[in-house]
Amino acid sequence: MRVETLKELTVAFVVSLTLWFYAKMNKTYEIQMKMPVEYVNVPEGMTFITKVDSVPVRVKGKGFDILKVALSRPRLVYEVPEFETSGSFPVDTAYLRPKVKVTLVPILHNKVFYEMDRETTKTVSVIPIFKGKPKKGYVFLGWSVDGMVEIRGPSKVLERTDSIPTYPIDLTGRKRDFSKTVGLFTEGMGITEVKPESVVVHVRIDTVVQVEVPVVLRDSVFTVHLIGPKRVVEDVRSLKAFDVGDSLIISKPEGTRIVIPEGDEKGDTLQQQGHKDS
Repeated sequence: MRVETLKELTVAFVVSLTLWFYAKMNKTYEIQMKMPVEYVNVPEGMTFITKVDSVPVRVKGKGFDILKVALSRPRLVYEVPEFETSGSFPVDTAYLRPKVKVTLVPILHNKVFYEMDRETTKTVSVIPIFKGKPKKGYVFLGWSVDGMVEIRGPSKVLERTDSIPTYPIDLTGRKRDFSKTVGLFTEGMGITEVKPESVVVHVRIDTVVQVEVPVVLRDSVFTVHLIGPKRVVEDVRSLKAFDVGDSLIISKPEGTRIVIPEGDEKGDTLQQQGHKDS
């Protein structure tokens, strides 16, 4: 008798739970989600300049349908017209794949906009990006990159793109030359492909030294201390100076500075101004 009673209670509980679940799942619910956007039948030779990859929406529907949405990973699928390089699509359940009986309510915009252009290629240079400073007593002297890279993307984008940057190269604590393979940063540039995806950057780090250099001013000569990268200042045999009003200008290599020895009568009028080497 007790066994039969337990079975009856179990059956009654399962039936009650099923009825409760069925009643709950037949109610209307609302969830928020980012709905992925997919474009199909893109015309050959065309690529996107701008497009929307996902849209925030509120999904309304019966509990069972909301559950299907959560499990089926739905997306909005739009077929791109063959002869239209720009346009928009409505955020609507008609484009929902797989089909689910729900209502979509856009949160920000009720349309998805796009723009396309002819896809082309172009060869451009690479500009390394640096962060940090070499060890004290050393200086960043310069860089070089092995070759150029080929980029692919919309014609309008490539027309205004002459170079692309690298991910940052850290110079912190460096005290000698080094080479590094580094990736290319194209995020947000509208470029669809870059080959190769990384380049070798050669970085020059040099010791800061001080040498005495004669300065020629018309028929006179005086001496200054030239401070800068060893590979720059050690080849300097002399500098030229000229008067500008009451000031004296000394032409010096880029990246260096001049110190007038104490007691030099020229020191009161010297303006430390550099000029890029020709």
